[in-house]
Amino acid sequence: MPEVLSALLNLSLLEQLLNSGGPVMQVLLLVAFVLWSLLLGRLWYKFVEFPGALARCRKAQNQPSFSIAAAQLHLALQQSMGLIKTTIGVCPLLGLVGTVLGMIEIFDVIAYSGVSNAKLMASGVARAILPTMAGMVLAISGMLLFTYIQRWVMHQRRLLSRLSLAWAQKIHEI
Repeated sequence: MPEVLSALLNLSLLEQLLNSGGPVMQVLLLVAFVLWSLLLGRLWYKFVEFPGALARCRKAQNQPSFSIAAAQLHLALQQSMGLIKTTIGVCPLLGLVGTVLGMIEIFDVIAYSGVSNAKLMASGVARAILPTMAGMVLAISGMLLFTYIQRWVMHQRRLLSRLSLAWAQKIHEI
């Protein structure tokens, strides 16, 4: 386990990976940073901010204060979800752009030196496949966490709807 962590934190290996994948890998690194910042922000909201906000909503003294708190919670639950979904969708497309650029390099090598230089062609194929793999890994891992968060959001929205119905019943009883 410590070997894996030290390999992940080895910046020279990361730099080599980014360079071997071409310019699209730098773009994918930026997109990965944005995606994981948004996902971790949603997890922070779930575990740190939401419980307190829900407690304040439940402790509301009257219907207008409850309605305002519930509306704010609904908005906060949906915050960044569309952007996360879009970012996940962009990852494989960026990987495909890397594939196209790598294939163009391969064809340039073939045009310049012919098909006999297998070493140059192999480096072009690797350069083409690496961004595709990186884009897919980002998309799949992001989608797994996004689905978990999205299910939690739907559950919390149903909870807020039930609380709203309870407030409505309480008002009709008075």
